Amino acid sequence: MVAQTELKVGENPRTVIRGLQSQTPNETGIHWLRNSFPRQYLKRIREYCDVYFKKSSQDGYGLWSYDTRYVWPNGASLNYDSDIERSNSVHNGKVTLDVTGQALDSIDQGDLHLFLIGLRQFSPTCTRVDVFFDDYQRLETPSDMHELVKNFDFSGFRSFNIKQRHILNKGIVHDEVDFGKRGGNGSGKYLRVYDKALESKGKKNCVRYEIEFTKSRAHDVFDKLSLTTSTHGFATLCGSLVAGSIVFIHRTRRTGDKNIARLRVYDFWQKIKELLGTLVIRIPVVKNNIAGMHRFIDKQVCPTLATLRETFVDDTDFFNWLNDRISQGELRMSQRQINLAKADKRTLRYSYGKVVDTINGVLVA
Repeated sequence: MVAQTELKVGENPRTVIRGLQSQTPNETGIHWLRNSFPRQYLKRIREYCDVYFKKSSQDGYGLWSYDTRYVWPNGASLNYDSDIERSNSVHNGKVTLDVTGQALDSIDQGDLHLFLIGLRQFSPTCTRVDVFFDDYQRLETPSDMHELVKNFDFSGFRSFNIKQRHILNKGIVHDEVDFGKRGGNGSGKYLRVYDKALESKGKKNCVRYEIEFTKSRAHDVFDKLSLTTSTHGFATLCGSLVAGSIVFIHRTRRTGDKNIARLRVYDFWQKIKELLGTLVIRIPVVKNNIAGMHRFIDKQVCPTLATLRETFVDDTDFFNWLNDRISQGELRMSQRQINLAKADKRTLRYSYGKVVDTINGVLVA
């Protein structure tokens, strides 16, 4: 999934329709998503992903010691054990959905946050999510970073690795600087900065900052991403996650300085931070209460319902369809939603365009 932004220093990313051209586009988004779910949701997860990824098929080549999987044409896969006993003993009764960058790109950017929100109904545990920012101004290339990283003029990671590949008569064909460690010894975040122009053979002339979140960090990031309620909010959050993962600063001595806040930030990173926003995430979220649900419906769902209503022959068909959707929703309610419905059952009235709590006498929406 990619959201494009115009590069204007000091402004948060402004999303535009994918494919539109601008003079200096920048892009933020997610490049990989991996979630595990209770096996009981296997059939429903497959059906849900079929809506976004087209029809899936079974190929029998499971990843991570699963014995089989469903795969989609865009590269996404749902890995599981065909035997329930094996699933319980080997994978703790879990299945794993792996959504590659190519698969995420196949989802219309206006639908991505809906896709993530929908995954929440299956009680997911996110184990990996990659967030990226593409700098088309190429403010600092990986090669430009060599001297500053060797002086440890950065904070947020304790190690780095320079990767370059050269070919005779072709010159440099890969240019990358990595920060942190992957795997069990890592901190749960791993940043790659690489020249996308070299990797894409000139198709994307930018420098990519791609941070991979794993462990508990991954689930925290997914939790925030899946609660965004707009494409703009999604792009802003992705930018904030990249900007908050590292800072490039002029250290006063080789051994560093304990008070990082007092050190001068490199000019290129200051420009990127101003573009992407600060660590304070200023986006609306779906609140876990009745009032929040009403606000979410008013802002996000009502326009969609109005659009769909126009596609039916008459209102009778539309409201019959809507009632069927509500009935299906009742079967998919989480325990939290069931408890919330019971706690506020038969307490609201709708009159003159307002929803009022009849017990407490307060305006809900």
